[in-house]
Amino acid sequence: MALAVITGAAGGIGGAIARAFGAAGYDLALLDRAAIDRPGATCIALDLTDPAAVAGAFERIDAGHDRIDALINVAGINHRAPVRRMAVADWDRMMDVNVGHMFLTAKHALPRMGPGGAIVNMGSISGHVATPDYPAYVTTKAAVESFTFALAQEVGGRGIRVNALAPGWVDAGFTEAALAEAADPGTIHAAARAAHLLGRMADPDEVADAALWLASPEASFVTGQTLFVDGGLMRKH
Repeated sequence: MALAVITGAAGGIGGAIARAFGAAGYDLALLDRAAIDRPGATCIALDLTDPAAVAGAFERIDAGHDRIDALINVAGINHRAPVRRMAVADWDRMMDVNVGHMFLTAKHALPRMGPGGAIVNMGSISGHVATPDYPAYVTTKAAVESFTFALAQEVGGRGIRVNALAPGWVDAGFTEAALAEAADPGTIHAAARAAHLLGRMADPDEVADAALWLASPEASFVTGQTLFVDGGLMRKH
């Protein structure tokens, strides 16, 4: 049975992706700093920025599987602060979690992948549309795409595909946390919905469906791309 390794699987989007891949018949290895309880899955709680912990996680995965078919990197954090007020430690942590963990997981997944393998990295429209007071987040999401494109060039000759997803606003816990920081969450929530041509935010399952498609044979000639799942948000900019 095909195996999908998913980071950030305890979150709203990551959890939806885990459900989608499970429903599609994949075995699952779910990695997150928070504990996950999913029967039948290999669930590993770890610090995804710790090289030794990530190496150990893949050794655990080896115990039950001889190859990895899909790596879906979703784990990410956000921190609101303008550059002049942001602590260096907060900046570094954002880079380590949002970008660094993708390097670590790819480093260990690739030797375990063969032709037909796929990596999907979670970007964001924030990598293309800057948001005031979130300089670290937008920087990391732009970096995710650059890393994705470079990796696609590196491994394409082995028949491995690498793509990024760029959602707009998603109706999940990550978005709710950001909206809660606003002075008027209701107004911002309405503005977030209106920012999309479809007049609403994405459901996490819609992002999950896109991730599943990118990892599937139906996308066998798609690599080095960013798929926008943004309800037309980018067309308003």
